[in-house]
Amino acid sequence: MTETDPKAAIGDIVTVVGSSLFQPLADLMDKLLAKQEPAPYPSGTSSLENGYSVAIVVLLNVALESYVARLRFCRQAEVENGKTVPGQLGILFPDLPTLAELEDVYMVGKIAAHNHIWNLDVSNVDVNGAPTLMNPKDLGMATKKDYERIVDIDSRKTKLLRLNASPTAIDRHDVKTVFDVIWSTLEFMQAKNYGHTPLHAHRIKFRGEFANFGALRSLFPSAPAKPETARTA
Repeated sequence: MTETDPKAAIGDIVTVVGSSLFQPLADLMDKLLAKQEPAPYPSGTSSLENGYSVAIVVLLNVALESYVARLRFCRQAEVENGKTVPGQLGILFPDLPTLAELEDVYMVGKIAAHNHIWNLDVSNVDVNGAPTLMNPKDLGMATKKDYERIVDIDSRKTKLLRLNASPTAIDRHDVKTVFDVIWSTLEFMQAKNYGHTPLHAHRIKFRGEFANFGALRSLFPSAPAKPETARTA
């Protein structure tokens, strides 16, 4: 009798990072939350607060993009090339409830990853705050085409979710909002088709205990409510 090679049962694999990022993200979140939240500053936040927050925001976006890549593989016939992550999800899920919020989240992920620079005047912050001298568009940064539709230049925040659009201002409040939107989106995708978006490997170890990765959202403080700025479609 010929033995069957156990590897032969697996015909192919799809190389998706996905849930492999959840434990590293949980470790970064633990480091961030263990530090006292710094007082607000006109030009941004502390370097440690900012560094951990930027890393988390970028990697949360990477995790979402990897699951969307898997979705594109599973639903190749419906894919439209050249679309952003929110744009592609809007095509595949016309009833996606987080679509508008995802545009802000995706934009801030790109802003952080590519460090869209603002030139700020900090010569007299006690009196004037930190007014903008030049914004990323003025400086010729390679911003996304929807930048001015999504970002309020005057406040240096996104118009809908009020996420910080200045890279050095991104903090744990932005992490909370980004995490909420991305996790809600992934849960929606999984509910539509578990085979396309399996979140089965979201058990992580946090502070010595096993937990569900999505449950860590409750540990982050919400930013104070601020009026949103109208944005055009």
